[in-house]
Amino acid sequence: MTDTVAPSSFAVLRKAASVTALAGLVVAALLSGSDRQSRDFPSSPSYLGWPYDTGAARAKATLAFVRSGPASAIGFAGRSILSDPISAQAVSILGRSRLYAQQLSEARKAFQVSGQLGWRDTMTQIYWLDQALQAGDYRIAAERLDALLRQAPDDENRDRFIAAVAATPEGRAAVAERLKLAPGWARTMVIQVSELPPEQLLQRVDLMRRTGRGVWDCPVSEGIAQKLITLGMLHEAQSVWQLSCETSGALVYDGGFEQLDTLNPTTAFDWQVSTQGDADIAITADKANNHRLSVETTASVTRPIVRQLVVLKPGLYRLAWRMPQIDRSQARAIKVSLTCKPDLSRATAGTAVAGKRDTWSVDFTVDNECPARHLVFWLEPHVSINLDDVSLTAAK
Repeated sequence: MTDTVAPSSFAVLRKAASVTALAGLVVAALLSGSDRQSRDFPSSPSYLGWPYDTGAARAKATLAFVRSGPASAIGFAGRSILSDPISAQAVSILGRSRLYAQQLSEARKAFQVSGQLGWRDTMTQIYWLDQALQAGDYRIAAERLDALLRQAPDDENRDRFIAAVAATPEGRAAVAERLKLAPGWARTMVIQVSELPPEQLLQRVDLMRRTGRGVWDCPVSEGIAQKLITLGMLHEAQSVWQLSCETSGALVYDGGFEQLDTLNPTTAFDWQVSTQGDADIAITADKANNHRLSVETTASVTRPIVRQLVVLKPGLYRLAWRMPQIDRSQARAIKVSLTCKPDLSRATAGTAVAGKRDTWSVDFTVDNECPARHLVFWLEPHVSINLDDVSLTAAK
């Protein structure tokens, strides 16, 4: 009888122990799940007092910081480190709490630790960026800026951070060295400029000049170039455009129409084609596959067919272009103007260039009337032409 009872009692005890262990695992899983959730949702239920409560402690530190002030967050931040002593984020929360509580030396110690644990914590990077600027160490400041924006190129404080480091020539030189590595935030820096004040736009222009070619392509640079044009900063706009879009240093961009897409809108210093329905404009190619602009107009009046904004110093200039497969009488149907605003009354026909087949030219005198001029090709009614190899040079 005793032999049969003992195994039965042992089975009951083993089952009870299993149930207890399983219940413990369930509780631990629930605590762990709520703790992980609290990292992303600080207001969600979470519990302190168990060995792995770092998420709950961090969440409570964040809430205390916002609701009661930085000093009230220090205790919770310290608790989060006890649970996870090698977390850069946990140490950073402690550092931030001490910094804003004006415990500056203790904050520095915390950020020294978080800086060694990893470079991905945003507040750590911001702290050391500020410390580098205060010390005048622009190389370190630029490195911290680079590390910060590689993680978050769209950070809401991005423009403020860039402006702070780029406020001096030394700072811009240091940032340019980081930009030469073509980080992802380099594109964002020149695309998202619509809200920038003029002084920060000029910083960006100088950064682009110091960085040089190869980091930004032409489409990426169109936004900042157009913004500069809108603000009347035409020389700066042209320098950005030439840096990213032109390699020959020509005064006219894309004179061979190799980059022009007549089906898509263009901006800045690119060719602008007529949108009138009575002009058929397309990019075609000759037998050697050289691009050219082919135009046929059914308009009853002379139309502007293509134009480009150019920035020129005062002086004498010669505009030349080719019109393949056209006779001299048809060539007179094309007129060109180089004026502050498109003006047909000041347009003139070209003169055939001796020794150059299918080539015409016009000389223009540019004064100080305006900082930029519109180069416009006008076409008379019911004419078809091919236009190619447009060049503008300073006359000697």
